[in-house]
Amino acid sequence: MDLVSRRTMLAAPCLGTLAIAAAAGAKTATTPGTFADLPAWMDLASVPGVSWAMLDGAGAIASGAVGYAKAGSARATPDTLFEAASLSKVVLAVAILDMVGEGLIDLDRPVAEHVAFTTDAATRAITPRHLLSHASGLPNWRDEAGEPLISAFAPGTRFRYSGEGFVLLGRLVEAVSGQTAAQQVEARVLRPAGMARSTYGWARGATPPVAWAHDGGGGVLTDQGPAAYAIRRDAGPAKPVDHWTLAEREKAAAALGKPAMPVFMTPNLAAGLWTTAGDYARFLAFAKRYPALSTKAVRVQGPLDWGLGWGLESGGGRRFAWHWGANDGVANLFVKDLASGVAVVILTNGDAGRRVYERAARAVFAREFDAFSWLK
Repeated sequence: MDLVSRRTMLAAPCLGTLAIAAAAGAKTATTPGTFADLPAWMDLASVPGVSWAMLDGAGAIASGAVGYAKAGSARATPDTLFEAASLSKVVLAVAILDMVGEGLIDLDRPVAEHVAFTTDAATRAITPRHLLSHASGLPNWRDEAGEPLISAFAPGTRFRYSGEGFVLLGRLVEAVSGQTAAQQVEARVLRPAGMARSTYGWARGATPPVAWAHDGGGGVLTDQGPAAYAIRRDAGPAKPVDHWTLAEREKAAAALGKPAMPVFMTPNLAAGLWTTAGDYARFLAFAKRYPALSTKAVRVQGPLDWGLGWGLESGGGRRFAWHWGANDGVANLFVKDLASGVAVVILTNGDAGRRVYERAARAVFAREFDAFSWLK
């Protein structure tokens, strides 16, 4: 059944700018829109910290942070690294499209020509186009040792969200480039986009400002977020995690008693980027060079489609690009008006962060989003 359209116009955003304190001792940032109530939204949802950014139509970025990186102790600042979760997928997608532009990857040649990932004949027909648009039929994640990677339907015929698919894209990058996917992303996206703080992880002994994950009541999840990253990092080779090959990622997972499956491996190109909202807004400005992101590739439901990397919503004469992200104790969103170029990025370190980012998006764009009803 298609989604029922519920585009109820909200109160128009303020015409002026509203000041929001980024953090104690940090500079005050300003942003247009109705963000004055952001601290109240966070309090109602028991979300300790938010990193936010606004991109205007001219490419200017306002960004800041509110609340705590770790409840009751460290304050969040504009430089605090938050888990991007599935917003990582779009960054990898741009690196893939850049490689397509150079002729290193063919969107319509089977991935199995470069990566041996399945013995199932139908699954071997999967192409990068299928993976980028979540039309491969692969599951989101496997978690049982020995579980085969098999498409649930003929690739290209329908939508099925798949983290496994984006990890497979990372393996393709490694196979055709001779470098890890994380290295290629850094060279093709992070550096040219000016994402100076974004990373797939920090070295042993380093203590960058990072946001901890929190449960639905705002309590710190001491075994998630940066703690979980450190455990996985320390199980592998001493070199930076973005240089870990597939074999090294699998070996590190095995050292922790986990199956050699993507959901247990670091770095995870589908969900393992650490970033700030300001950096991610720079990425969104950079991504306009890749129109394939916004070309409809597969129907999702109702007014929702998927391009080659991000979700698309159309209605009321407007088109939006969007993507959400959710790890344990983390909830994130970006929405971009494809005509005006205006975008909002909200990164949260709370399990109930969706309640915050939905209100922020509604306030900025003065509309209801069908994508929010569709999200499970």
